[in-house]
Parts: sequence; structure tokens; C-alpha cells
Amino acid sequence: MPTGTRGRPHLHEGHESAIFIQSGQVEVWHGEDLAEHVVLRAGDYIHIPADTPHMPVNTGDQDMVCLVARTDPDEQEGVRLLDLPIWLESRLGPLPVGAG
Repeated sequence: MPTGTRGRPHLHEGHESAIFIQSGQVEVWHGEDLAEHVVLRAGDYIHIPADTPHMPVNTGDQDMVCLVARTDPDEQEGVRLLDLPIWLESRLGPLPVGAG
């Protein structure tokens, strides 16, 4: 994930994700209304339970590389995009055109 970018808010229906940060750092907003927040750095791990809204944001000064494992081999079929909460957009700013 390039520095200065973010993913779209989403969840994976019916399956969980395990993410290990190999290099760089990433902020992960997660939970209902994306109200929970954690900063992960190289060597950190996060578990995202099934059906949990989440969104990665790379505010670090280098690209973030991670290893992701999911419990469903067809995991892209269960991705549901969500709206960015207004309170979080006002904090992060709008998504750049062509991003996400």
C-alpha cells in the first residue's frame, strides 16, 4: 500500500482475515462506524473477525507491505463496500480522485 493512500471501507461477509505487517506502517480503522483505531508497524499482526467493517490508511513515510490470510478461498466474492462515515472523512479528508 503506497504511502499517502487508503483503502475503501469494507467488510468480508462470513470470513475473517489475519494481517501481518512486513514493512512500513498502517492505521486501521475498524468496528462499527469505524470507531476503533490502531496503528500497526512492521512485525505487528491484526485479526479482523468476519463481518467487521475496516479500512487501512497509510499515513507513514514509506510503502506498507503486508501478508494477508483469509478463511475463504473466494474472499473477493464476499467483499461489501461501505460508506466512509462523515466524521472520519472530515478527519482524513476526501479520497483523492482515482484512488481506492
